[in-house]
Amino acid sequence: MESSTAEQRTLSPEARQEAEELLADFPNKKSALLMILRVIEREFGMIDDPGLALAAELCEVSPAHVLGMASFYTHYKRPWHGKHRLMVCATLMCALGGTRESLDQIEATLGLKPGQITHDGLFSLEKVECLADCDRPPAVQVNFTHYVRMRGEALDKLLGDLLAEEGKTAADYQNQTPLKMQGAIPIISVKSDV
Repeated sequence: MESSTAEQRTLSPEARQEAEELLADFPNKKSALLMILRVIEREFGMIDDPGLALAAELCEVSPAHVLGMASFYTHYKRPWHGKHRLMVCATLMCALGGTRESLDQIEATLGLKPGQITHDGLFSLEKVECLADCDRPPAVQVNFTHYVRMRGEALDKLLGDLLAEEGKTAADYQNQTPLKMQGAIPIISVKSDV
């Protein structure tokens, strides 16, 4: 799903003006990088390799520096994310409050495990670190919309609404083998026999 690095991105005049205004606010252009990435994401719907290169050019930093920022801050939409990017909090409070049950419920409905995307590219699933709602677990985020207490009927309704929005049902995803989200950086898990 990652686009060719030979492709180049050009901002629309409006986005170019916004980027120039942001860059002018900082004595060091590197300081505007996160905001420039957001402009690029809005303009193109994601941040792909040509978007990373454009950000590097605008902020006068190396593409490796931009990649490091875009990979560290996982809230940016990347090419391997589905149209509906489901992020389930895996931090301790949410884990104690039902993360496993929520992940199982999503798998039963969409056939996805964390790090996978549906064949049609509509849904992807990730375990993420803290979504900052420890008092109302488990927290789930779909793109930029935040939900709390997402298990049971509440999660069924959310998934049902997303499926209906796409004209799909859970049956459309049964017996399909999901794809691995290429390029995704997984949360490290350590297995121990202790």
